[in-house]
Amino acid sequence: MIEYLTTIIMKRSIIVIGLSFCMLIGQRVVGYYPYWVQNEYPANNIDLNIVTHVNHAFAWPDENGNILHYNNMLNGSLNQTIHDGGGKILLSIGGWGNDEGFAAVAASSELRTLFISNLIDICDTYGYDGIDMNWEHPFSNEDRQNLNYLMSEMDSIFNAHNSELLITMAVPISNWAGQWYDFSILRDYIDYFNAMTYDIHGSWSGHAGHNSPLYPSPPGDPDGSCSTGINYLLYTRGIPENKINLGLPFWGKKYITSDINGSFSGEVNDLRYYEIPGLIGNGWEYQWDSDAYCPYLIKDDQSKILTYDDQESIRYKCEYAIEKELGGVMIWALGYDMTSNGQELIQSIEQNYIENQHVQEYIIPDHFYLKAYPNPFNQNCKLEIEISKNIFIKVSIHDLLGDQVHIIINKVLPEGRHHFSWNAQDQLSGVYFIRTEIGDRVEKRKIMLLK
Repeated sequence: MIEYLTTIIMKRSIIVIGLSFCMLIGQRVVGYYPYWVQNEYPANNIDLNIVTHVNHAFAWPDENGNILHYNNMLNGSLNQTIHDGGGKILLSIGGWGNDEGFAAVAASSELRTLFISNLIDICDTYGYDGIDMNWEHPFSNEDRQNLNYLMSEMDSIFNAHNSELLITMAVPISNWAGQWYDFSILRDYIDYFNAMTYDIHGSWSGHAGHNSPLYPSPPGDPDGSCSTGINYLLYTRGIPENKINLGLPFWGKKYITSDINGSFSGEVNDLRYYEIPGLIGNGWEYQWDSDAYCPYLIKDDQSKILTYDDQESIRYKCEYAIEKELGGVMIWALGYDMTSNGQELIQSIEQNYIENQHVQEYIIPDHFYLKAYPNPFNQNCKLEIEISKNIFIKVSIHDLLGDQVHIIINKVLPEGRHHFSWNAQDQLSGVYFIRTEIGDRVEKRKIMLLK
């Protein structure tokens, strides 16, 4: 028995060392791949140079420990496509509305064993690299303890069968549901946690807030934000930084109201990202919330607003994940950002996360902040600059060859927030760069002019 346990511990240690090495050479980018997008967004569209782990969603347990799933969902060819591209694929178990079987399975030793055995059979048959647990949510002290039993037994049985199988978990970011997760125990059995840093506001909220504000808006908003949620998981619940992935939503919410954070009426509707950019300038006006670090749209007649994430807000979230030394980012959901310009939000992750593995000081709100929007733009690009002290700053526009085409500002600016704009009426469509010189630092920001 001692020899067996020693072998398991050694295998586990090798995995941890391997994962640590991976962390040194690149971060995790986990993408949920829902069954319902597979026809419109085939697996070969997933950019596996960016996405490292694909979570195939969803299967779920019934009250007898069986694994249910959508018709024709499981097939080995999908998993082989991911493996051929160098990625890993996990089967995600649960999801919102698929929680009925969890409590019964977790409460019974016999059903836990059967459930885990069924999961192993599926992994072996179809070539999954592990299981992503997505019970939304346990809601009692009994559920909390039974989840501990389930995950400890899954970890032990998985390791005995195949020590390379991953176990991950989607988790809430506030104590409303988080109180029913014993992270002091779970962190020993879960390879990493996917933080659901979205749905922070919605139909259940007291005001029409952002789906995923990086920081609270308005400041002090009790509904929280990505940053308050990550702080909760890190400092209140004690999950290590490298075991947390920051959730990035590829969809938005439409409210019947006149402005952000106001009262609203009626239903709140979800829109996928690819449905949103075409609205800008076509009955909707783009706005930027400098508290939330997120955009939103206002309908021209001020009857509705739409909160969402764009390339710029994804950029700030990626930089936040780097600054906090988190283990990765997580996407809900792959395929939701496929526009005529390509996968715009995936591209932002590539530029601002994969290619930017050092801490950027300017994401700290009280230091230096530059926002350019909308991006892409069709003639006028607005710039917002916030600085914490009087300082000389030069902001200029350069073309793809590096030639300066316009100077925005070239003087000392006082502390505070400043607004500028660039009218590109005389320029050709294409890529331009905003070059910012502040102190001894030079920063470049890519923008795109589309006429």
